[in-house]
Amino acid sequence: MTKALQITTEITNQICEKLMSGVPLTRICEAKDLPSLSTVHRLINKDPSFAKQIIQARKVGCQFYLDKMIDELETVSNKDVGIVREKLHHYRWLASKLLPSLYGDKQEVIQDTKITIQWQQPEQMKVVEAEDR
Repeated sequence: MTKALQITTEITNQICEKLMSGVPLTRICEAKDLPSLSTVHRLINKDPSFAKQIIQARKVGCQFYLDKMIDELETVSNKDVGIVREKLHHYRWLASKLLPSLYGDKQEVIQDTKITIQWQQPEQMKVVEAEDR
């Protein structure tokens, strides 16, 4: 059953707030008072400002997951180390993709664009001197 909701500023703000607190968009759109996932995707495609809001909210949500990572590291038990390691690996990957300037691999491109053009005069004097001898 498709939800036919009028998307208002209040609803978009509610979606973004939940994204910022680390709730996945698929889970947000399951709520009865919010638009379906397909409706949100259509709005993202139609409205660039809403798309930017979603991206920014996801970036803040990514910070939430990084904070969650610290909590999990501090409270991990010996038997859960493997599970927590996998979660941390996923969180780090997510952070490197959503926030590459902060958490991505350092990428440095060095380009040498120095171009030197030299003009040389033909050695006419040597040729003339050789003919005179």
